[in-house]
Amino acid sequence: MLYKSLYLPDMIKWEEDSLSDTFGRLEITPLERGFGRTLGNAMRRVLLSLLEGFAPVSLTIEGVEHQFSTLPGVVQDVTELVLNVKSLIFNLEEQKTGTVRLDVSKNGKFTGKDLTGDKYVKVINQDQEIAQLDDTGKLSMEITVEKGKGYIPADEWSIHGKEEKAGTILLDSWFCPVRKVNYQVKSARVGDRTDYDHLIMDIETDGSIDPKKAVNEACEIIIEHLQMIPGGLEPEEKPDIISEEKDSKNDFLSFAVDDTDIPTRIANVLKSAGIQTVSDLLETKSADILKIGGFGPSSLDTVNEVLKKQKLSIDD
Repeated sequence: MLYKSLYLPDMIKWEEDSLSDTFGRLEITPLERGFGRTLGNAMRRVLLSLLEGFAPVSLTIEGVEHQFSTLPGVVQDVTELVLNVKSLIFNLEEQKTGTVRLDVSKNGKFTGKDLTGDKYVKVINQDQEIAQLDDTGKLSMEITVEKGKGYIPADEWSIHGKEEKAGTILLDSWFCPVRKVNYQVKSARVGDRTDYDHLIMDIETDGSIDPKKAVNEACEIIIEHLQMIPGGLEPEEKPDIISEEKDSKNDFLSFAVDDTDIPTRIANVLKSAGIQTVSDLLETKSADILKIGGFGPSSLDTVNEVLKKQKLSIDD
């Protein structure tokens, strides 16, 4: 297919024999010389760093104050339990946060399939071992799962509005659903020419998203950026992320707190206390907000940073 004297691909296909929920091989050919690496590099970078996914972000274990504890009757120590929980793969079915529990008090090995909680939380790797108990063992834990992007170490969660408190273990969270991307570029023939590119990409995911959907989302991200370039965008014209559809201050006041840049965890805490909109938030004194369970000074600072973009702040 010709386009402005450029030859566009005649074949874009997935290898059906190997396609699964976790693996896919995509072939694109022919491409102009050099376009194989151009597309391969761009798609690989986006797939591995910019797609949103789900991960456990915190863990609460009854009777445990910190990560370096042991529990009677439980074969694993708390550090091993944490590693097992971090290995669980979740899908929240379009939700932003969810909670699951493991409550057991009998001999046996317990895995992801034994978790109970929010119905929309799906455990992908149900055979992942969590804990093993003997006859005297008892274990009660709660896992909070959230939607996010990239990698957030446990010691950086405070930047994102999470409070370090006794009994809650913050986890290193890897959200990206794509585990591995490899690509190779071979030669392709068009007529008498053999210097065209044949791009082959192998995409491996964690099962919370299939390779086809992952590629579609990556392409949308790339296209969205490229479409902005021809028209240009001056710094002062840059749309505010908080109010990309409504830019007046009055409109912003009617926004739900979880429709702003306020982190999901903080927004959920505010909503649980009856603060549903930005207007509700501004009508509440900071001292009263700090009385809300799970809401600390750093959370208040985070909220004020978001409000500051609209030249607003919470009254003392």
